[in-house]
Amino acid sequence: MERVLVAGATGYLGRYVVKALKQKGYYVKVLVRSQDKLNQEGAFSSPSIYDFVDDIVIGDVTRPQTIKDVCTDVDFVFSSVGITKQKDNLTFMDVDFKGNLNLLREAERSNVQRFMYINVHGAEECLSTLIKAKQRFVNELKRSSIHHIIINPTGYYSDMTEFLTMARKGRVFLFGKGLNKMNPIHGADLANVCVYAFVKENSILEVGGPDAYTYREMAELAFKVVSKTEKTITVPEWLVKISLPLLKIINKKQYNLFLFFFYMMTHDVVAESHGKVDLKSYFESVNEQRRQ
Repeated sequence: MERVLVAGATGYLGRYVVKALKQKGYYVKVLVRSQDKLNQEGAFSSPSIYDFVDDIVIGDVTRPQTIKDVCTDVDFVFSSVGITKQKDNLTFMDVDFKGNLNLLREAERSNVQRFMYINVHGAEECLSTLIKAKQRFVNELKRSSIHHIIINPTGYYSDMTEFLTMARKGRVFLFGKGLNKMNPIHGADLANVCVYAFVKENSILEVGGPDAYTYREMAELAFKVVSKTEKTITVPEWLVKISLPLLKIINKKQYNLFLFFFYMMTHDVVAESHGKVDLKSYFESVNEQRRQ
């Protein structure tokens, strides 16, 4: 039985990956900062994973001494580690680059066969420090003696939930005209892509969901699901751009996250189609849960 270490196991994608790995017969070892969340359902209805885990290691990738020997007797490593909404003072370079690099060095020391990393599709020219940190780690991973598998998803359905949240409040804000396209993917579908990709060596996969939508179409779909009259407000790109320097002064981390999302929403982000769960079904599921 092949053994996989999952870092980022309690995140949206990580939970689905843990479940999919166990269902495919892998031995699943998770690296978490606290095991409290393993028994709980995750964000956006991602599954509780305690019953799918064979071994739990408590550690923090940003503190190398806490993950020493974490990759012992491990065949593969999966990492979706990255800053999302953490309220600590760590930077993208601390977590997305250095944290993953610490894990990679442990994997190299233990002669792990493959290291899978979740990056992002289509943002190579984005100036956000988030993307710079991720790309810097990707470059290190490619130079490693370990076989790399880099997954570049377009976007997650969980991120698209914001359209539903805004629609329930009666209005949706769009950058520009909202005509750029994306084919986001459900976490369960992306997890299946990841699990099947573990047979690959030194590969990069560009992964999107089953259908591409303009951002305006996503807004329209959200209004339809919540049964509210459509009201979209378009924010000119020039207005956002002149506001960015002020945000950078006020909150640099939020600036870099906002810069990333602004970039993605003003460019076409479409990759090879995967999965079966459509966005409408996801919106309907989330909306039903919020009504309960």
